[in-house]
Amino acid sequence: MNEDEYGTLLLRPLDAEPDATGRIDVAKAMRNGLRARRVRTWSTGAAVTAGLAVAVTSGILVLRPHPEALPPPLPADPGVPAACTAAELPLGTATSASVNGGDPTGSVLVGETEPVAGGDGDVLVWRDGKLTEHVTYSGPTVSMTDINTAGIAVGATTEGNVMPYVLHDGTVTRLKGIGNAAAINEAGLIAGDAETIQGEGAPQRWASWTAEPEAMPMPAGYTAGTAWDVTEDGTIITSLYGGELSGMFLWHRDGTVEAVQAPQPEKDDQKVYVEPRAYHYGWIYAEVRMLLEPSTRQPAAVRNPRMFRYDPSSKTWEKLLDQVTAAQIPGPHRKADWFIQGEPAVYVGKQVMSLPLLEKYPDDSFGVSFISENARIVAGSNLSGIAAERPVQPVIWRCR
Repeated sequence: MNEDEYGTLLLRPLDAEPDATGRIDVAKAMRNGLRARRVRTWSTGAAVTAGLAVAVTSGILVLRPHPEALPPPLPADPGVPAACTAAELPLGTATSASVNGGDPTGSVLVGETEPVAGGDGDVLVWRDGKLTEHVTYSGPTVSMTDINTAGIAVGATTEGNVMPYVLHDGTVTRLKGIGNAAAINEAGLIAGDAETIQGEGAPQRWASWTAEPEAMPMPAGYTAGTAWDVTEDGTIITSLYGGELSGMFLWHRDGTVEAVQAPQPEKDDQKVYVEPRAYHYGWIYAEVRMLLEPSTRQPAAVRNPRMFRYDPSSKTWEKLLDQVTAAQIPGPHRKADWFIQGEPAVYVGKQVMSLPLLEKYPDDSFGVSFISENARIVAGSNLSGIAAERPVQPVIWRCR
Protein backbone atom coordinates (compact mmCIF):
# COMPACT_ATOMS: atom_id res chain seq x y z
CA MET A 1 0.00 0.00 0.00
CA ASN A 2 1.07 3.58 -0.45
CA GLU A 3 1.78 6.14 2.31
CA ASP A 4 -1.78 7.50 2.50
CA GLU A 5 -3.33 4.02 2.69
CA TYR A 6 -0.90 2.92 5.41
CA GLY A 7 -1.61 6.00 7.52
CA THR A 8 -5.39 5.55 7.13
CA LEU A 9 -5.19 1.91 8.18
CA LEU A 10 -3.05 2.68 11.21
CA LEU A 11 -5.32 5.49 12.44
CA ARG A 12 -8.67 3.76 11.71
CA PRO A 13 -9.20 2.73 15.38
CA LEU A 14 -9.30 6.41 16.24
CA ASP A 15 -12.22 7.19 13.91
CA ALA A 16 -14.91 6.02 16.36
CA GLU A 17 -16.30 8.38 19.00
CA PRO A 18 -14.78 7.23 22.35
CA ASP A 19 -17.28 6.12 24.98
CA ALA A 20 -17.10 6.91 28.66
CA THR A 21 -14.59 4.12 29.28
CA GLY A 22 -12.15 5.47 26.74
CA ARG A 23 -11.52 2.67 24.18
CA ILE A 24 -8.49 4.40 22.66
CA ASP A 25 -5.25 2.91 24.01
CA VAL A 26 -2.89 5.85 23.49
CA ALA A 27 0.17 3.94 24.73
CA LYS A 28 -0.53 1.05 22.33
CA ALA A 29 -1.04 3.48 19.43
CA MET A 30 2.31 5.10 20.24
CA ARG A 31 4.06 1.72 20.44
CA ASN A 32 2.61 0.76 17.07
CA GLY A 33 3.75 4.02 15.58
CA LEU A 34 7.28 3.67 16.96
CA ARG A 35 7.47 0.04 15.76
CA ALA A 36 6.39 1.14 12.28
CA ARG A 37 9.02 3.89 12.34
CA ARG A 38 11.77 1.35 13.01
CA VAL A 39 10.83 -0.93 10.09
CA ARG A 40 9.99 1.69 7.46
CA THR A 41 12.14 4.30 5.78
CA TRP A 42 12.91 7.62 7.53
CA SER A 43 10.47 9.65 5.42
CA THR A 44 7.64 7.16 5.95
CA GLY A 45 8.24 6.90 9.68
CA ALA A 46 8.39 10.68 10.06
CA ALA A 47 5.05 11.10 8.29
CA VAL A 48 3.31 8.46 10.45
CA THR A 49 4.73 9.83 13.71
CA ALA A 50 3.61 13.33 12.76
CA GLY A 51 0.10 11.98 12.11
CA LEU A 52 -0.03 10.27 15.50
CA ALA A 53 1.18 13.41 17.24
CA VAL A 54 -1.67 15.41 15.74
CA ALA A 55 -4.29 12.73 16.54
CA VAL A 56 -3.42 12.23 20.21
CA THR A 57 -2.10 15.63 21.24
CA SER A 58 -4.29 15.65 24.36
CA GLY A 59 -2.50 12.58 25.68
CA ILE A 60 1.13 13.57 24.99
CA LEU A 61 3.40 15.81 27.05
CA VAL A 62 5.90 17.55 24.75
CA LEU A 63 9.22 18.11 26.54
CA ARG A 64 11.34 21.14 25.66
CA PRO A 65 14.60 22.37 27.20
CA HIS A 66 14.04 24.82 30.05
CA PRO A 67 14.95 28.34 28.88
CA GLU A 68 17.37 28.76 31.80
CA ALA A 69 19.29 25.69 30.64
CA LEU A 70 20.04 27.25 27.25
CA PRO A 71 23.21 29.33 26.83
CA PRO A 72 22.51 33.06 26.35
CA PRO A 73 22.57 34.32 22.77
CA LEU A 74 25.80 36.20 22.13
CA PRO A 75 26.60 38.78 19.44
CA ALA A 76 27.90 37.23 16.24
CA ASP A 77 31.53 38.05 15.48
CA PRO A 78 32.55 39.19 12.02
CA GLY A 79 34.63 36.76 10.02
CA VAL A 80 38.37 37.26 10.24
CA PRO A 81 39.59 38.52 6.85
CA ALA A 82 41.94 36.25 4.97
CA ALA A 83 44.33 39.03 3.96
CA CYS A 84 44.94 42.77 4.30
CA THR A 85 46.95 45.27 2.30
CA ALA A 86 48.55 48.41 3.74
CA ALA A 87 48.59 51.79 2.00
CA GLU A 88 49.44 55.38 2.87
CA LEU A 89 46.57 57.79 3.37
CA PRO A 90 47.12 60.99 1.38
CA LEU A 91 48.38 64.04 3.30
CA GLY A 92 47.59 66.84 0.86
CA THR A 93 49.81 69.80 1.74
CA ALA A 94 50.71 68.38 5.16
CA THR A 95 54.03 66.65 5.76
CA SER A 96 52.97 64.64 8.82
CA ALA A 97 49.60 63.41 10.09
CA SER A 98 47.87 60.72 12.10
CA VAL A 99 44.48 59.05 11.73
CA ASN A 100 42.54 58.95 15.00
CA GLY A 101 39.07 57.48 14.38
CA GLY A 102 36.34 56.60 11.92
CA ASP A 103 32.66 55.85 11.41
CA PRO A 104 31.31 52.30 11.89
CA THR A 105 31.62 51.43 8.20
CA GLY A 106 35.19 52.67 7.79
CA SER A 107 34.16 54.97 4.97
CA VAL A 108 34.94 58.17 6.92
CA LEU A 109 38.19 58.67 8.85
CA VAL A 110 39.38 61.66 10.87
CA GLY A 111 42.87 62.71 11.91
CA GLU A 112 45.14 65.65 12.48
CA THR A 113 48.24 67.21 10.95
CA GLU A 114 51.58 67.43 12.78
CA PRO A 115 50.46 65.21 15.68
CA VAL A 116 53.42 66.10 17.89
CA ALA A 117 53.86 68.65 20.62
CA GLY A 118 53.80 72.11 19.09
CA GLY A 119 52.28 70.96 15.78
CA ASP A 120 49.58 72.96 13.99
CA GLY A 121 46.89 70.30 14.54
CA ASP A 122 44.65 70.96 11.54
CA VAL A 123 41.79 68.47 11.09
CA LEU A 124 41.88 66.01 8.18
CA VAL A 125 38.94 63.95 6.92
CA TRP A 126 39.23 61.06 4.48
CA ARG A 127 36.33 59.43 2.65
CA ASP A 128 36.92 56.04 1.06
CA GLY A 129 40.66 56.57 1.39
CA LYS A 130 40.68 60.00 -0.29
CA LEU A 131 41.46 63.25 1.52
CA THR A 132 38.29 65.37 1.32
CA GLU A 133 38.75 67.99 4.07
CA HIS A 134 41.71 69.91 5.47
CA VAL A 135 40.22 72.23 8.06
CA THR A 136 42.32 75.02 9.54
CA TYR A 137 41.15 77.17 12.42
CA SER A 138 42.45 79.63 14.96
CA GLY A 139 42.60 78.61 18.58
CA PRO A 140 44.20 75.96 20.78
CA THR A 141 45.44 72.67 19.37
CA VAL A 142 42.57 70.18 19.14
CA SER A 143 42.67 66.44 18.55
CA MET A 144 39.55 64.86 17.03
CA THR A 145 39.09 61.29 18.25
CA ASP A 146 35.84 60.08 16.66
CA ILE A 147 33.59 60.82 13.68
CA ASN A 148 30.25 59.54 12.36
CA THR A 149 29.04 58.89 8.82
CA ALA A 150 27.56 62.41 8.62
CA GLY A 151 31.07 63.83 9.04
CA ILE A 152 30.55 65.24 12.56
CA ALA A 153 33.74 64.72 14.58
CA VAL A 154 34.43 65.34 18.26
CA GLY A 155 37.55 65.84 20.34
CA ALA A 156 39.23 68.14 22.81
CA THR A 157 42.18 70.44 23.33
CA THR A 158 45.55 68.80 23.91
CA GLU A 159 47.11 71.49 26.08
CA GLY A 160 46.00 73.86 28.81
CA ASN A 161 42.49 73.52 30.19
CA VAL A 162 40.60 70.64 28.57
CA MET A 163 37.82 71.96 26.33
CA PRO A 164 35.45 70.00 24.05
CA TYR A 165 35.36 70.71 20.31
CA VAL A 166 33.34 69.56 17.32
CA LEU A 167 33.86 69.50 13.56
CA HIS A 168 30.66 70.18 11.58
CA ASP A 169 30.02 71.56 8.13
CA GLY A 170 33.73 72.09 7.56
CA THR A 171 34.13 74.20 10.73
CA VAL A 172 35.76 73.51 14.09
CA THR A 173 33.88 75.08 17.02
CA ARG A 174 33.60 74.75 20.78
CA LEU A 175 31.02 72.46 22.29
CA LYS A 176 29.07 73.93 25.19
CA GLY A 177 30.52 73.34 28.63
CA ILE A 178 34.01 72.24 29.55
CA GLY A 179 35.90 68.98 29.49
CA ASN A 180 36.46 66.33 26.86
CA ALA A 181 34.33 64.97 24.01
CA ALA A 182 35.49 61.43 23.31
CA ALA A 183 33.00 59.61 21.07
CA ILE A 184 29.95 60.17 18.87
CA ASN A 185 27.41 57.70 17.50
CA GLU A 186 25.44 57.75 14.26
CA ALA A 187 22.52 59.57 15.91
CA GLY A 188 24.84 62.41 16.97
CA LEU A 189 24.92 61.61 20.71
CA ILE A 190 28.30 62.66 22.12
CA ALA A 191 30.00 61.03 25.12
CA GLY A 192 32.74 62.65 27.14
CA ASP A 193 33.67 63.82 30.59
CA ALA A 194 33.96 67.13 32.40
CA GLU A 195 37.58 66.64 33.32
CA THR A 196 40.21 69.12 34.40
CA ILE A 197 43.84 69.21 33.40
CA GLN A 198 44.53 66.95 36.40
CA GLY A 199 42.25 64.27 34.94
CA GLU A 200 39.52 64.35 37.59
CA GLY A 201 35.96 64.71 36.44
CA ALA A 202 32.73 62.86 35.72
CA PRO A 203 31.14 61.45 32.55
CA GLN A 204 28.85 63.75 30.61
CA ARG A 205 26.95 63.66 27.32
CA TRP A 206 25.58 66.00 24.70
CA ALA A 207 22.33 65.10 22.90
CA SER A 208 23.76 66.80 19.81
CA TRP A 209 26.62 69.10 18.93
CA THR A 210 24.38 72.11 19.69
CA ALA A 211 23.14 70.86 23.10
CA GLU A 212 24.19 71.67 26.64
CA PRO A 213 26.15 68.92 28.41
CA GLU A 214 24.33 66.61 30.83
CA ALA A 215 26.23 65.13 33.79
CA MET A 216 26.01 61.43 34.57
CA PRO A 217 24.19 60.58 37.83
CA MET A 218 26.91 59.28 40.14
CA PRO A 219 26.13 56.19 42.27
CA ALA A 220 26.70 56.50 46.00
CA GLY A 221 30.38 56.51 46.93
CA TYR A 222 31.69 57.38 43.46
CA THR A 223 33.14 60.83 42.88
CA ALA A 224 34.91 60.75 39.49
CA GLY A 225 34.94 58.86 36.24
CA THR A 226 35.74 58.61 32.55
CA ALA A 227 33.57 58.03 29.47
CA TRP A 228 35.21 55.65 27.01
CA ASP A 229 32.79 54.98 24.17
CA VAL A 230 29.14 55.17 23.12
CA THR A 231 27.01 52.49 21.46
CA GLU A 232 24.49 53.04 18.69
CA ASP A 233 21.60 52.66 21.15
CA GLY A 234 23.00 55.56 23.20
CA THR A 235 24.63 53.61 26.03
CA ILE A 236 27.78 55.30 27.32
CA ILE A 237 30.52 53.01 28.64
CA THR A 238 32.19 54.50 31.71
CA SER A 239 34.59 53.70 34.50
CA LEU A 240 33.90 55.31 37.89
CA TYR A 241 36.08 55.81 40.95
CA GLY A 242 35.70 56.89 44.54
CA GLY A 243 38.11 56.14 47.37
CA GLU A 244 38.66 52.37 47.29
CA LEU A 245 35.80 51.93 44.82
CA SER A 246 36.35 51.25 41.14
CA GLY A 247 34.14 49.73 38.48
CA MET A 248 32.61 49.74 35.01
CA PHE A 249 29.15 51.27 34.59
CA LEU A 250 26.72 51.64 31.70
CA TRP A 251 24.90 54.96 31.42
CA HIS A 252 21.81 54.16 29.36
CA ARG A 253 19.98 56.51 27.02
CA ASP A 254 17.00 56.77 29.41
CA GLY A 255 19.29 58.12 32.14
CA THR A 256 19.58 54.97 34.23
CA VAL A 257 22.98 53.76 35.42
CA GLU A 258 23.82 50.05 35.46
CA ALA A 259 26.74 48.59 37.41
CA VAL A 260 28.62 45.85 35.56
CA GLN A 261 29.66 42.94 37.72
CA ALA A 262 33.35 42.17 37.23
CA PRO A 263 34.56 38.74 36.09
CA GLN A 264 34.98 36.17 38.83
CA PRO A 265 38.44 36.28 40.47
CA GLU A 266 40.75 33.35 39.91
CA LYS A 267 41.45 33.16 43.65
CA ASP A 268 39.21 33.89 46.60
CA ASP A 269 41.46 36.65 47.96
CA GLN A 270 41.69 38.63 44.74
CA LYS A 271 40.11 41.99 44.08
CA VAL A 272 39.12 42.60 40.46
CA TYR A 273 39.52 45.93 38.66
CA VAL A 274 37.89 46.55 35.27
CA GLU A 275 38.91 49.32 32.88
CA PRO A 276 36.88 49.46 29.64
CA ARG A 277 38.62 50.33 26.39
CA ALA A 278 36.17 50.35 23.47
CA TYR A 279 32.94 48.90 22.06
CA HIS A 280 33.17 46.61 19.03
CA TYR A 281 31.01 43.92 17.42
CA GLY A 282 28.42 44.16 20.22
CA TRP A 283 31.05 43.65 22.96
CA ILE A 284 32.83 45.92 25.44
CA TYR A 285 36.57 45.21 25.42
CA ALA A 286 38.18 45.77 28.80
CA GLU A 287 41.42 45.32 30.66
CA VAL A 288 40.90 43.32 33.83
CA ARG A 289 43.38 43.33 36.71
CA MET A 290 43.23 40.82 39.54
CA LEU A 291 45.04 42.07 42.64
CA LEU A 292 45.84 39.85 45.60
CA GLU A 293 44.68 41.24 48.92
CA PRO A 294 46.05 42.79 51.05
CA SER A 295 48.95 43.26 48.62
CA THR A 296 49.66 46.94 49.17
CA ARG A 297 53.35 46.20 48.64
CA GLN A 298 52.83 44.80 45.17
CA PRO A 299 53.49 47.13 42.24
CA ALA A 300 50.82 47.56 39.59
CA ALA A 301 52.90 45.50 37.18
CA VAL A 302 52.07 42.29 39.04
CA ARG A 303 48.33 42.81 39.12
CA ASN A 304 47.89 40.21 36.39
CA PRO A 305 46.33 42.34 33.64
CA ARG A 306 44.28 40.32 31.14
CA MET A 307 42.03 41.17 28.23
CA PHE A 308 38.34 40.31 28.51
CA ARG A 309 35.20 41.31 26.65
CA TYR A 310 31.65 41.77 27.95
CA ASP A 311 28.26 41.36 26.24
CA PRO A 312 25.82 43.86 27.83
CA SER A 313 22.71 41.98 26.67
CA SER A 314 23.49 38.61 28.25
CA LYS A 315 25.85 40.01 30.91
CA THR A 316 28.47 37.52 29.79
CA TRP A 317 32.24 37.87 30.20
CA GLU A 318 34.68 36.11 27.87
CA LYS A 319 38.40 35.92 28.56
CA LEU A 320 40.62 36.78 25.61
CA LEU A 321 44.38 36.85 26.24
CA ASP A 322 46.59 37.13 29.30
CA GLN A 323 49.00 39.42 27.45
CA VAL A 324 47.28 42.79 27.08
CA THR A 325 49.82 43.99 24.49
CA ALA A 326 49.27 41.04 22.14
CA ALA A 327 46.66 42.96 20.14
CA GLN A 328 45.50 46.57 20.04
CA ILE A 329 41.97 47.72 20.88
CA PRO A 330 41.13 50.55 18.45
CA GLY A 331 38.81 53.14 19.94
CA PRO A 332 38.36 56.82 20.79
CA HIS A 333 41.48 56.92 22.98
CA ARG A 334 42.98 60.15 24.19
CA LYS A 335 44.64 59.24 27.49
CA ALA A 336 47.82 57.41 26.45
CA ASP A 337 46.05 54.12 27.17
CA TRP A 338 47.08 52.62 23.83
CA PHE A 339 50.40 51.28 22.67
CA ILE A 340 52.36 50.73 19.46
CA GLN A 341 53.66 47.52 17.94
CA GLY A 342 56.41 46.68 15.50
CA GLU A 343 54.09 44.02 14.06
CA PRO A 344 50.57 45.44 14.46
CA ALA A 345 47.65 43.19 15.41
CA VAL A 346 44.02 43.86 16.38
CA TYR A 347 41.10 41.91 17.78
CA VAL A 348 38.44 40.74 15.35
CA GLY A 349 35.82 39.27 17.65
CA LYS A 350 37.86 37.09 19.99
CA GLN A 351 40.47 36.30 17.36
CA VAL A 352 43.67 38.26 16.75
CA MET A 353 44.33 39.51 13.22
CA SER A 354 47.89 40.41 12.24
CA LEU A 355 48.34 43.37 9.91
CA PRO A 356 51.05 43.75 7.25
CA LEU A 357 53.71 46.41 7.68
CA LEU A 358 53.87 49.63 5.72
CA GLU A 359 57.64 49.73 5.74
CA LYS A 360 59.34 53.12 5.93
CA TYR A 361 62.17 52.77 8.44
CA PRO A 362 64.12 49.96 10.12
CA ASP A 363 62.29 50.64 13.41
CA ASP A 364 58.73 50.79 12.06
CA SER A 365 56.11 50.94 14.81
CA PHE A 366 52.36 51.22 14.39
CA GLY A 367 49.50 52.56 16.45
CA VAL A 368 46.11 51.18 15.34
CA SER A 369 43.34 53.65 16.15
CA PHE A 370 40.37 52.34 14.18
CA ILE A 371 38.68 49.19 12.88
CA SER A 372 35.32 49.03 11.10
CA GLU A 373 32.53 46.88 12.52
CA ASN A 374 32.88 44.37 9.67
CA ALA A 375 36.68 44.29 10.17
CA ARG A 376 37.30 45.18 6.54
CA ILE A 377 38.87 48.61 7.14
CA VAL A 378 41.61 49.27 9.70
CA ALA A 379 43.47 52.54 10.16
CA GLY A 380 46.31 53.91 12.22
CA SER A 381 49.70 55.52 11.93
CA ASN A 382 53.33 54.63 11.35
CA LEU A 383 55.10 56.18 14.34
CA SER A 384 58.65 55.10 13.60
CA GLY A 385 61.44 56.54 15.69
CA ILE A 386 60.98 59.88 17.41
CA ALA A 387 57.87 61.59 16.09
CA ALA A 388 59.46 65.03 16.26
CA GLU A 389 62.28 63.88 13.97
CA ARG A 390 60.36 61.78 11.43
CA PRO A 391 57.00 62.50 9.82
CA VAL A 392 54.06 60.47 11.10
CA GLN A 393 52.33 58.63 8.26
CA PRO A 394 48.61 57.73 8.41
CA VAL A 395 47.94 54.18 7.23
CA ILE A 396 44.87 52.35 5.95
CA TRP A 397 44.58 48.58 5.81
CA ARG A 398 42.00 47.15 3.40
CA CYS A 399 41.04 43.59 4.26
CA ARG A 400 39.07 40.90 2.48
